[in-house]
Amino acid sequence: MTKIRKAKLGDEIGIAQLFKECIEQNFWKYTATNKYNESLLEKLKISLSSQTSNSRYFVALSSENKIIGSASYKFNTEGRMKHRIDMGWGVHPDFAGKGIGTRLVGLVITEAKKEGFVKAEAEIAIENISSWKLALRCGFEIEGVKKKALLTDEGEYIDTFIVGKLL
Repeated sequence: MTKIRKAKLGDEIGIAQLFKECIEQNFWKYTATNKYNESLLEKLKISLSSQTSNSRYFVALSSENKIIGSASYKFNTEGRMKHRIDMGWGVHPDFAGKGIGTRLVGLVITEAKKEGFVKAEAEIAIENISSWKLALRCGFEIEGVKKKALLTDEGEYIDTFIVGKLL
């Protein structure tokens, strides 16, 4: 049974490994991150160890306690956009299509509500059908399209959906 929970210090290694595997397998080809590097591990460690961090991470663990999915959100602590979060999520290809992403996004939304946020947003490549279908299943609506918002490793510009959900 897959366990979903808030990430804690020490999870940065598993999250970084998840990113590395999914990028190497070209499974996350429509994400903003296209190359794994050690700075990702350090950024995750700082975020998970800081009580004042402006990001939150969540993980899905296999029955062997391997991190097989992650979701996160970032937010501003001041200003006119401090009421909303910017989300991202991903599941390892060996575990895709089993409801793990839906459970991760659900936990993120629950936790963001508890923190007082009123809107969740995400940007998703139009070609990333499974991701925007997941967003729609979780109650997000397509609010717009950004033209040529993502540049693939092959040099192709991809349009993205902006999706949002009132919490």
